[in-house]
Amino acid sequence: MPQIEVRCTVDNCYFWAQDNYCNAESILITTDQAAKKYPESVDAEDTAMIVSEIGETPAQHCQETACKTFFLK
Repeated sequence: MPQIEVRCTVDNCYFWAQDNYCNAESILITTDQAAKKYPESVDAEDTAMIVSEIGETPAQHCQETACKTFFLK
């Protein structure tokens, strides 16, 4: 699996780290339409379940996507 650098400016997120890095184990990004069916934030275990339930969710624009990894500090 590729290892990527994820940068984030949401400094009140639990996974936010110094220099705007995201320290989450996994990140779930889905379409806004699919995101409405699930809690505002999900943990790594929920991520696998959600992905298996919704499968692929095409989007035409970045504005149609949502990050479900966010947790308040």
